[in-house]
Amino acid sequence: MNILWLAIEGLARKKSRNLLTMTGVLIGVFALTMIVALGQGLSHAVTDTVSGSDNLRQIGLTGGYGIELSNNPADVTIEGEMEEDRRERLRRAAVNRRQIRQWSGRRINEIDDKTIAELSKLPHVESIMPVIVERYTFEGAIKSDGSLTGGLDVNRRRYADRVIAGRYFSADDADEIILHEYMLYKLGLLTGKDYDAVLGKTVTLRSIVNAGDDPTANAPPQLRDFMDSLSDEERAAMMKILPKLMQQFGQMAQAARKPVQREMTIVGVLRETVPGDVFNVIEDGNAVQTDVFMPQETARSLFNESAINRELGYPRALVLVDDPENAPAVEQALRDKGFTAFSVASVLQQVETMLTVITVIIAFLTGIALIVSTLGIVNTMITSVLERTREIGIFKAVGATNWQVQAVFLAESALIGLAGGLAGLATAVLAMIPGDAIAGSLISERAAVPYTGSVFVVPLWLALAGPALGMATAILAAILPARRAARIDPVKALRHD
Repeated sequence: MNILWLAIEGLARKKSRNLLTMTGVLIGVFALTMIVALGQGLSHAVTDTVSGSDNLRQIGLTGGYGIELSNNPADVTIEGEMEEDRRERLRRAAVNRRQIRQWSGRRINEIDDKTIAELSKLPHVESIMPVIVERYTFEGAIKSDGSLTGGLDVNRRRYADRVIAGRYFSADDADEIILHEYMLYKLGLLTGKDYDAVLGKTVTLRSIVNAGDDPTANAPPQLRDFMDSLSDEERAAMMKILPKLMQQFGQMAQAARKPVQREMTIVGVLRETVPGDVFNVIEDGNAVQTDVFMPQETARSLFNESAINRELGYPRALVLVDDPENAPAVEQALRDKGFTAFSVASVLQQVETMLTVITVIIAFLTGIALIVSTLGIVNTMITSVLERTREIGIFKAVGATNWQVQAVFLAESALIGLAGGLAGLATAVLAMIPGDAIAGSLISERAAVPYTGSVFVVPLWLALAGPALGMATAILAAILPARRAARIDPVKALRHD
């Protein structure tokens, strides 16, 4: 305790200099805490957004090109006797081919009802539902030139709590639709009375057969996906050819893709997502821009009324596994069959790994501020030793040991580091308050999914690590000056002016 009081008295003599030294530690701990807290916050934001509901049980499925894909390079082995450099080249080639993400060409594995029935028999697959998003015109109680429609699994009642007027679907094959409130806004319907006025009304749904200026408007989803995968130059060349092809084969295409027409009843109005709503990345991601919702089986029957749709199959499907732990295995099984599949679990793992690596790198660079602060502590301690040489001599003259003299200077440095670390942590926590408000505002303006969590997260270990790191850095910086003070000859020290 006497050593601690001596250290406090020593620091009090040179307040200004010690405060400046403490500021160096403050800046380092502040920057390090902010960076790590931001990394923790982003990791929590990603995890909290996608870990709820059925997210980690979902796998997105699209047609494949017959290529076996894998996220794990360790799965690839090259067998046979050959030179090691050739084996390594072949291994890299195999890894590159199994990790490919985009490929332009004709799919050989399409998704149709037969494929869904076969894939549903895979172990741990609970269900497979085609994702159907089409564009139709509406006439009657509401009029629209081309509203985006999507099918919903009625039995899961995913959006039932978002219905703000009317009711949910009565059956999975009912000829009923629910309108998004934004579509009604675009039609000039703004109030609850406006919503009630359209409920129960009948509309005529028709598929779009006039391509207008865009020859791909009526094209199957697979062709639109192919066009999207082209470069600007390739797309420009294709757009010169397509109109001629569409004109030449227009009658054949119209016969194959005959217009769909059906009477539908408006039964409800759906609100936009709000903070607190569960968001399923794959399922809800396909419905972000949807204006009109209908039961899944109704959407399926409308889709299959087109001969081209029946031939080409569904553009994508949603696979639901029985347990999140089985998602990677099912994802790989689908890829082994030549389909393109990705699970939220695998994407989440990659994102978390990337965030961790980025946080560690930035935190390491930020740690340079702490390294710089050690130079200030070394300078302060050396100056203090030189100024207090006579005092050190008196300590030794009255019986202080070398260890006790050294302990006084180490205690002084530890107090500087601890005070600077605590001040840095407190400053960081205060800075996070407006930081969260600003980040939250930016996220709410730009993100499709509302997020109400904190962008900065300070776990207990970080709150303890910041001040501890500041103190440890200060102690390490003071070891040499403290040893120098302990080695001072008391006789010479007493003669020092």
